[in-house]
Amino acid sequence: GYLIMSIAAGLFVDSYRKNPVLLNYGIDELRFTKPVYPGAEIYVRFTCKEKTVQEKKTEEDIPKGIVKWYVEIFDETDEPVGVATILT
Repeated sequence: GYLIMSIAAGLFVDSYRKNPVLLNYGIDELRFTKPVYPGAEIYVRFTCKEKTVQEKKTEEDIPKGIVKWYVEIFDETDEPVGVATILT
């Protein structure tokens, strides 16, 4: 289960040009709903749940904040295999 979650997180940061992620802040409400066997294919759907803006420490600092993502992981049969909230 945790390997699948790690792979899902990797799929998310692959699109860094569209969604720059500075760090993984944590995972909440993680549930594994179906086994995933070797050779299976997965895909991920991310939905933004909440954004919290952080104050800049200096004038030159880039805008930052915490984003909570609802993550759904599906297998090749389109059945959910896991859900979580990822904080970035």
